[in-house]
Amino acid sequence: MYEQRFSGVLVSALLAVGLAGCDPPGTPVYISHPFVSPKGDYQTNRDRYHTFRIPGMVVAADGSILLFAEGRRGDGSDPRRDDNAPIDLVMRRSLDGGATWEDLVVVESGFRSDGALLDYADPTPVLDAVTGEIFLLYGQWPDIAPTTVAHGQDPDSADGNHVVWVRSSSDHGKTWSHRRQVVYPDEPDETADAHFWRQAEPGPGSGVQLRWQGQGQAANGRLLVPAKRSGSLTPDGPANVRPFVYYSDDHGAIWKVGRVTPGPDANEDEVVELVDGTVLLDARQNSGDFRRRHRSSDGGVTWGPDRPDSIPLTPVDGSMVRYSAARSGHDRDRLLFSAPRGSNGLERSSITVWTSYDEGITFANPVSFSEGFAAYSVIQRMADGTIGLAVETSGEAGERYGAISFYRFDLAHLESGTLGK
Repeated sequence: MYEQRFSGVLVSALLAVGLAGCDPPGTPVYISHPFVSPKGDYQTNRDRYHTFRIPGMVVAADGSILLFAEGRRGDGSDPRRDDNAPIDLVMRRSLDGGATWEDLVVVESGFRSDGALLDYADPTPVLDAVTGEIFLLYGQWPDIAPTTVAHGQDPDSADGNHVVWVRSSSDHGKTWSHRRQVVYPDEPDETADAHFWRQAEPGPGSGVQLRWQGQGQAANGRLLVPAKRSGSLTPDGPANVRPFVYYSDDHGAIWKVGRVTPGPDANEDEVVELVDGTVLLDARQNSGDFRRRHRSSDGGVTWGPDRPDSIPLTPVDGSMVRYSAARSGHDRDRLLFSAPRGSNGLERSSITVWTSYDEGITFANPVSFSEGFAAYSVIQRMADGTIGLAVETSGEAGERYGAISFYRFDLAHLESGTLGK
């Protein structure tokens, strides 16, 4: 086993493993651990982290894999929960399909030059396949703040607001542009739902680019980045949370805001384009056992009613991606969905991938990759047709959120014994 140490963090290289009862013959699953959480005592140093969480992933135009995460200090808590514990946005890049990973890069540091401490969160990348440029949207939070932040979008941390930034890379993630603020409508007279928008946080996970919006449609080439907004009827009143998307029709120059889903409340979400041009949104439910699913016929601007899934799952950030489409020359239509299956679906364990052959109406043939702890995940088709799955796991020490692991496997691993059905 190849090992590399970076700032005291052990990173295991690619391993071929056979998971008992899970691994069809001849279809090995390869695992690496690009982020391993050291845990330990309270950390506030620039080069020390307690926990890595919240994976975001994109496959660049050259086939390299960019995997993003939150580098959390303190006790590893969510943004704005732990005083004097800034959160960095970090990235590792792989040029060999996840076998090895380049050194950790800090994309955005929570230690600001003016002495302020901030939390950066929810990295959500999207590739523009037309230009080859990658865009990364992410949120900025005060280092400590209430559950629902103050209304406003002033980047000055003293005001305690939520802020959205975007950076881009035109060299497959080697370097990044200066950040630009993405300002979203937040006053009732300018928001479609007449709410004060107090947060409009991206993802996490990944975005998509539309390509099947009809002949001559302006939405072809549109970039979509899933997000969720916290809104209230008064500037400081109780808030509800609804998904929406950021979208750009000019290759990332300007980002616009779509309308929120009509309810019920839901949180972190993913989007995928169906072969008829419909956009399917899958979101973590705020209540109940079933995920929220909405469809859009106008490229993600507005959404139809909730069509909840029928598989009971714990509230968690899952992932959905298109693997293949008959209209693109593949043998059949496939969507892949990842989430922890748990015991009866209602706990964070046993990361599992389901396949849909009917454009998201049903998801079947669950294949589990580990029976241990599992939480947030993001799944992508790799440049060579294999599948990459990044997921929060327990790590070697068996601690919850001990690592972000990367699984790579063939389609045959999901379809062994089911082909032709």
